[in-house]
Amino acid sequence: MKQRGILLLPVALTLAIVAALAYGMTSEGSMNVSSVDAQYDVEVARYVAASGIQVAKWRAAKYHCDVNRAKLGTLDVPGGSVTVTSASMSRGILKISVNAGTSRNAGTLQPASRSVPVYDFEVPAKQATMIGPGDDDTTIVRIGSGPDKATLEATDGNAHPLVSFNLPPELMDKGSLIQATLKLTKQSGNSTQPIRTLGVHRLTRDWTKDASWVWARKDVAWTTPGGDYAEPAAASIVIDPGNGATNGPYTVRIDSLVQGWADGSYPNYGILLKPTGLVSALFVSFDGGNKPELTVRYFKRCP
Repeated sequence: MKQRGILLLPVALTLAIVAALAYGMTSEGSMNVSSVDAQYDVEVARYVAASGIQVAKWRAAKYHCDVNRAKLGTLDVPGGSVTVTSASMSRGILKISVNAGTSRNAGTLQPASRSVPVYDFEVPAKQATMIGPGDDDTTIVRIGSGPDKATLEATDGNAHPLVSFNLPPELMDKGSLIQATLKLTKQSGNSTQPIRTLGVHRLTRDWTKDASWVWARKDVAWTTPGGDYAEPAAASIVIDPGNGATNGPYTVRIDSLVQGWADGSYPNYGILLKPTGLVSALFVSFDGGNKPELTVRYFKRCP
């Protein structure tokens, strides 16, 4: 019997160790589950707070920039509820603070404060067609004299048109752009290449009417001959689709480019039209008949 007891002792010790490990793992697992639950409540409360801020912003915009409409009190949303504790607006910026809680745990409160732009959605979207006065376009040419004043020339590797538009003041005051459409009218061209496109690039340097292939303006050279512009192109226009030359208007959307000008992401130096496969393609300039146009639709920011 004594020998049997000695033999059973290791087994008992092993069982005791396994039991201790199991208890420790269970205890640690319980703590981990509790930690995950708490973190889950915090994340849900953050989403609830963000939802409340968006609803308050929408109410202010919907009711003609009325900040009192953003003071919505307590709002129930999926996952919890949110209470607006303060709201004020100046120059179209809504400053709002909220407290959010979850449906699972009313004790989980997530405070949040944001400053968000608000646009006047009660007023119909505005539309304006911008046409330059005649001193906001030119062609920079590597070799040769370039076209007459009434046209802009696009030749692959040799001639790049530059065009600039002044945007409406309300849009430039950080308005919200809906759509921006560029219109160019092709007058003539003798391109025969299978791929003929005109890339619309944002210019990154100021320039004047007397700009050249090398000089952006008097005593200021382009960093790279042929113009300083952003890559990739903001948009691309397929010119002369099919086998024959197609003269007339071409349009393309440049929403993100114009919105960047409007919100101050980058200065408005205009656009460079970079041709691919085009030879002596002539487009009407601001001094011609069917001038370049930029048509914008936008909501103005609240006062």
